[in-house]
Amino acid sequence: MHKLATPAFTHPGTARNVLLTAVLLLGAPLAASGQQLLLWSDEFNSGTAPDGSVWSYDLGGGGWGNSELQGYTSDAANVRVEGGNLVITAREQVLKGNRRSFTSARLKTENKLTFKYGTIEARIRVPNLANGLWPAFWTLGNNFGLVGWPASGELDVMEMGSAGAIAAGVVNRRVGSTAHWEHNNAHASYGLTYDSPSDLSGSFHVFRMEWTPTLITTYVDGNWIWAIDITSTSCTDCTEFHEPHFLLLNLAVGGTYTGITQASNITAPFPAEYAIDYVRIYDNGYTVLGGSAIGGGGGGQSMHVGSIVPGSAGGGPNKQATAAITVLDENGAAVEGAAVTATFSGSHNETVSASTNSSGVAALATTARNRSVSFTVCVDAVAKATKTYDSVANVETCDSL
Repeated sequence: MHKLATPAFTHPGTARNVLLTAVLLLGAPLAASGQQLLLWSDEFNSGTAPDGSVWSYDLGGGGWGNSELQGYTSDAANVRVEGGNLVITAREQVLKGNRRSFTSARLKTENKLTFKYGTIEARIRVPNLANGLWPAFWTLGNNFGLVGWPASGELDVMEMGSAGAIAAGVVNRRVGSTAHWEHNNAHASYGLTYDSPSDLSGSFHVFRMEWTPTLITTYVDGNWIWAIDITSTSCTDCTEFHEPHFLLLNLAVGGTYTGITQASNITAPFPAEYAIDYVRIYDNGYTVLGGSAIGGGGGGQSMHVGSIVPGSAGGGPNKQATAAITVLDENGAAVEGAAVTATFSGSHNETVSASTNSSGVAALATTARNRSVSFTVCVDAVAKATKTYDSVANVETCDSL
């Protein structure tokens, strides 16, 4: 039976993007964070906008699955680099009839910078959150675009502004960390909160996540927030936390997390600035970086199957069996142009081949058709002239529908 993880057993009382090669060439010292080696960072020390080789945007409104009230934009009014900081600004506009409208920004490193395990750290200044603002520093599995949520997994390093914090009168002092994943085709989660003895808004604080193959732990200014044991004996269905993830930074207005889903009930002052001094990734002995920003898109020497998503197409008696198969290199980056061959057996019996696209996904579909769809699909081979297929590294080789 699946077990929800329990807290940790002990409580520990000028380049914009710095890569490992640069660190070594410059002879930079080991990081202060546990004397770990700095692998990558964005210090936000140049330019006026986030580096497009690393950061992209989620855009639009619609609530984002949480009844959020803002629309996300990439406008300079909502996101800029200034004074050595990335600044995300939530703004309010009063429309005709005194209707309130909000804009903000949400940035991500999806496909551009990925990491599996490591120490992830950001120095952050949150605005006055009282009440209705929801800043977050978090991650999603880099297969999110393929498998969706919660199957991608989510790790919330820092969230603030919760309904519980508002009710307790500690909205600017309470920090939450939570893991979300898929279990038995449903959403599972586990999280805890920490109440700082002083107000965290208006000044910079360091939020950190330590992620190893056995344990994930979060801290604010060195104070323990939360931990989850991700070993198979404790969390039997937590494969999401052994896959590459990407970073997200955003400032939401309202939403179910805040308990405020009506614009008229937002009392936080605007404009509200969420500032990030830096984001850094350190090597904790297990860290694997990937993505186009660090050359992971073409530098890997081997490749493996990252995921298999079986499905179907068509209707009536003409249903085809399908499978979306993702191929990654050893850095967790997508491999384009790999020939994937897989065999379907069951309701459909056929061997099919297809090449991976720029996202590393090969879309396979049988020519055979059937009224029912119940099959197993297994990868037979993955081939690309410049890489070696490492089947031992496959996250999965077969899957069923």
